Amino acid sequence: MRIDRTLELVRQGYPWARRFRGTADAAPTRLLGREAVVVGGPAGVRRFYDPRLRRQGSLPAPIKLLLFGPGTVHGLDDAEHHHRKAMYLDLLTEDAVAALGERAEREWERVVRHWAERDHVVLFDEAVRVLAASVFPWAGVPVAPEDLPRRARQLTAVLDGFAVPGPAYARAVLARLRLGRWARRLVRGTRAGRIRPEPGTALHAAATARDHDGRLLPERVAATAVLNVVRPTVAVAWFVAFAGRALHEHPEWRHRIAEGDEAALAAFAQEVRRFYPFVPVLPARARERQDVLGVPVPRGGLVVLDVYGTLHDATRWPSPDRFDPSRFLTGDVDPDALVPQGGGEVRTGHRCPGESVTLTMITVAVRALARLPFTVPPQDLGFDLSRVLTRPRSGVVLRLRHARS
Repeated sequence: MRIDRTLELVRQGYPWARRFRGTADAAPTRLLGREAVVVGGPAGVRRFYDPRLRRQGSLPAPIKLLLFGPGTVHGLDDAEHHHRKAMYLDLLTEDAVAALGERAEREWERVVRHWAERDHVVLFDEAVRVLAASVFPWAGVPVAPEDLPRRARQLTAVLDGFAVPGPAYARAVLARLRLGRWARRLVRGTRAGRIRPEPGTALHAAATARDHDGRLLPERVAATAVLNVVRPTVAVAWFVAFAGRALHEHPEWRHRIAEGDEAALAAFAQEVRRFYPFVPVLPARARERQDVLGVPVPRGGLVVLDVYGTLHDATRWPSPDRFDPSRFLTGDVDPDALVPQGGGEVRTGHRCPGESVTLTMITVAVRALARLPFTVPPQDLGFDLSRVLTRPRSGVVLRLRHARS
């Protein structure tokens, strides 16, 4: 009989699946009381996005409802999933993402000018504010300047605590409830004509979206759709903090980027997503009894994709535990090995439609930081791999060279 490894996953976090699976593409186990198989590597990624698996009912409700919300696209399958995902694909066009990047560039420029008046800044905190200030107006969400820090803190609380038992989880629940009420008021106001977001923005799209049967989305579901655009954008602050650490530890790349090497910048942003932990695993359920890379899985059994392990697979990434952006300068990257935000096809499958937003936001931040004359004073830049989401413990404290000593 398979031993249930749920507590091991909770306790070990990111490394668990990699340690458990080893070098195998698939390893049988038991999770959440169900028979399960952990898969990884490109073969595991391709099998995980096989249509014989479904997403509905795969995530534990306490995590799904807190992080993603009710009726979210993440838990849909087949025609309903394609229909709902089309809304996000229509929103996140190349031009729209470029416009968001331009907003972020202006916001970083504004914030950096104010840093000259301060002794030091905590990069993670600054990134949260910059990303929130960029994405809210872009998404058509009206937020008064004095209210923006509060909404940014609430989004951060949800992300920081959704998978952490104890006080952090309680703070995340409270923040999620408040954000949900606020987002429902936005949808209600838009439908009543009191709020008039521009067509093509997230708020307008969510408030006017219809389900597969042609009915307006329920208010709660539409509100969730709005939050599921702004929340992942603010989540890029975790990557930005890691990027600040990487610029400090790899000054040769910082210099290349500061000198305007756009290829180095793009490679650096990709390596930040590959090297540093973000998503540990992703779950799916078997629609019927089937063989998963040699492991029998019953109907309703879990198939768990080892995201972190796939990104550190030595057979696909030479010296995988070394930060090395040059691996992205050759142009020879297997998309089934680079899955920090999921794999498969963006338009027809479950790969995150916001991947281009994440890359753009990291790129804009790294370009701004590389040109900045900062130093990094002694601090704890380590991070806890057992904690999801994790980030540098210090938040990455930056001191500007011209700041007061």
